[in-house]
Amino acid sequence: MHKQTQKILSILLFLGLCPLSNLFAQSVSLEYNTLAGTKNQLPFWLWANQLGQFEKNSSTIQNLSLNAFHEQRLGESDFNIEAGLDLDLLLADQNDMRFTQLFGSISWKFLQLQIGAFPEKEVHAGLSTTNGNLAASRNARPHPRIRFGFNRFIPVFFDWFSLNGFYEEGLLNDNRYVEDTHLHRKAFYFRFGNPRSIEITGGVEHFIMWGGTHPVYGEFKGWDSYFDYMFGSDGDENTLLENQNNLVGNGYGVYQLQIRKDWNKLHATFYLSHPFEDRSGMELENYADNLLGLHFAFQKEHPFLENLVLEFFNTKNQSGPYHLVVGDDGKGHGRGRDDYYNHGIYFSGVTFHQMSMASPVFATVIVEDGISKGFESTRLSGFHLGFDGSISQTFHWKAKYTYSNNYGQHNGLDGSTYNPSRKQASAMGELSWNPQEKKIEISATIAADHGTLYDNGISTTRLGAMVSFKYHFN
Repeated sequence: MHKQTQKILSILLFLGLCPLSNLFAQSVSLEYNTLAGTKNQLPFWLWANQLGQFEKNSSTIQNLSLNAFHEQRLGESDFNIEAGLDLDLLLADQNDMRFTQLFGSISWKFLQLQIGAFPEKEVHAGLSTTNGNLAASRNARPHPRIRFGFNRFIPVFFDWFSLNGFYEEGLLNDNRYVEDTHLHRKAFYFRFGNPRSIEITGGVEHFIMWGGTHPVYGEFKGWDSYFDYMFGSDGDENTLLENQNNLVGNGYGVYQLQIRKDWNKLHATFYLSHPFEDRSGMELENYADNLLGLHFAFQKEHPFLENLVLEFFNTKNQSGPYHLVVGDDGKGHGRGRDDYYNHGIYFSGVTFHQMSMASPVFATVIVEDGISKGFESTRLSGFHLGFDGSISQTFHWKAKYTYSNNYGQHNGLDGSTYNPSRKQASAMGELSWNPQEKKIEISATIAADHGTLYDNGISTTRLGAMVSFKYHFN
């Protein structure tokens, strides 16, 4: 009876916010999604890269989503403000009502301050497995954070050379092993040339998990030791022994490279994302581990094939098995077994609400007593294909296919914890109808998985479908 009452109150609150949001937002929509999957779980491409909106371990989900966005220039000034929200009501194995997104920002010329739970901007037409970045995808629900930086690339000295970057602090306030973990992130990018000739963009992103309360070691140092975390100090006698041989906190990152060339009827982009966990990865000892991608965007009106994305990914090297390297100080420093996005102290790893914040192909997330315990498999290789296009002005289609060979983790020697390896194939197809000058969108999606990754090495075929209705109020 209590659950039924809670469900009714949630629905009433949700419906009560609909007209309220319409008063303040330029863009308001209401979306209903119904999903179903066989064998008590949704196929991969029904839950992956959905901003954590759908729980994969549910056989059926009913979702009602209120989306609102407002953008406004302040008078004749150079200031611009934005605000947005996604409020989701989910009826599934575990009912929930939550803000998937809730954020605001203010910009002045090329500077921007963002506050709240905002997602990464979608790139490569939304067809990449990980939004072109191994460390930061659109898979998990956005976490609350504050970001200050540039809102675009800024020319420096010459039109053909520009810079971009940001500095960010966030809080992982979900149910996790180290409670209230802070997540720091900073990015720096440079760009040469222009797309009509050739444009090269490169950069680095660095992440640090810090602070929080550990169930064994208690409360970690906080803001008073902020710069020790940021600059990787070894700490003092109170610093955990497990962290003395590495950086304080959980540091990781990616090198990013993109090369773009535009023709009249085709825009082509090559991109690379290279992960690192520590100094060995930063010095490219794990040079074989990369996400490599190609994105072809065809420049025609309503083409049958509008975007094509092809990706190859490999994370098997991980700087090799554990080994010692003598440094300039004459001491032996441990390298190898990088085990991307897992950590021995910050045991939940790079997850938020039990979903990967990095690439969703890192699987599976280990969950015990409702707390994520990192990834069971971080060594893998595979490929991915993504397509989309138009059948007519009102009908559009999308398709994805992903194949991976998963090896688990280094077993401490020169082998893997998965023996034999676990192969997994996932596919989806979507057809959507968006009539011009109408306020509705209707789409239908079918998806399928086949492999041994998600069922403890047992070969399993899983099917699923989703039907969506979306109404735009203005």
